[in-house]
Amino acid sequence: MAKPYTDEEVLHAVALIKAYLADDLEGVRALQDESAESARQCARAMFALAHLILFGQVIPDMWVIRENLEFGHTRRVPELNLAIHVLKRMEERVALAHVHPVVGALSAGDVMDLIVQCTGTAMEEVPAFLDVVRERVLLAGG
Repeated sequence: MAKPYTDEEVLHAVALIKAYLADDLEGVRALQDESAESARQCARAMFALAHLILFGQVIPDMWVIRENLEFGHTRRVPELNLAIHVLKRMEERVALAHVHPVVGALSAGDVMDLIVQCTGTAMEEVPAFLDVVRERVLLAGG
């Protein structure tokens, strides 16, 4: 199954969140301007990073997956439903981003929350977590 995002979108999200965390306004402006297209690209990048984190780390760490339990349909596993809901919400934001450019920033905040709340990463460790994501994406792509 092909992934619904590109490596470039993931790398864009990593760079943008790192710029936000560093309070690097110049870096943020270089990665996202005020245009509708830029807002859409930002929301798309955040969806890509959320997808990678959810399917690459969060879902594989869920107890039903680790225990290799047969659960039939995902509706029987609330944790999977929640993960899928989060992803769908972020994907829906891509369509809204051109109307409300702040959607990209909201999505970046949600991805940071996802990292902190669901991966066991402390807020001060998020830049290092993002560095690992970046390295793995670059290694896998090349």
